[in-house]
Amino acid sequence: MTSIESTAFGRLEAEGRLLKPSHKAATHHAGRFGFRGEIALTLDPPVTLEAVIAGAEDGETALSFIAGSLTSFKQLPALVESLGANVKPEGKYFIYVKDLDRASRYQVSFGGVPLYVLPIDDTSVYNELVDLFYLDKPKMKKYDTAEKIDTIIDGGLKYDTTYEAISYEEGLKRL
Repeated sequence: MTSIESTAFGRLEAEGRLLKPSHKAATHHAGRFGFRGEIALTLDPPVTLEAVIAGAEDGETALSFIAGSLTSFKQLPALVESLGANVKPEGKYFIYVKDLDRASRYQVSFGGVPLYVLPIDDTSVYNELVDLFYLDKPKMKKYDTAEKIDTIIDGGLKYDTTYEAISYEEGLKRL
């Protein structure tokens, strides 16, 4: 069974960044560890990535998938800094931001790591991902948490749409 220490979550756990977990354990996918909760990005002022769904493979130093929401586009650098080497260019990272215009959909890269940056209103990250990846919502209701995480991660890893590529600075100008 995959343990947290053998994945990219090990450092985040050791630093006390994994908060309010509703799932922090191996999933049904062999060699995958999943997390659902919040990730602390900064302590002062306190900033968290909320409604997180994330996964990492056994023996890997980077997360293969992460999705969550931020209050502001301006918090993206704190996200990237806190995750550091735990993200990779091949990973799939979906960040929903509350202060983006509803029609905005961007790809913003930090150090060669692309992030899908999407708007979110009053819906949940979970529901947004189910819709974005065209997952079977009634079927998903029957799954346990680990199976929901696996299904979302598998959908995200297959996701291959391109959005307008902008710099972080350009995104700030568009707020």
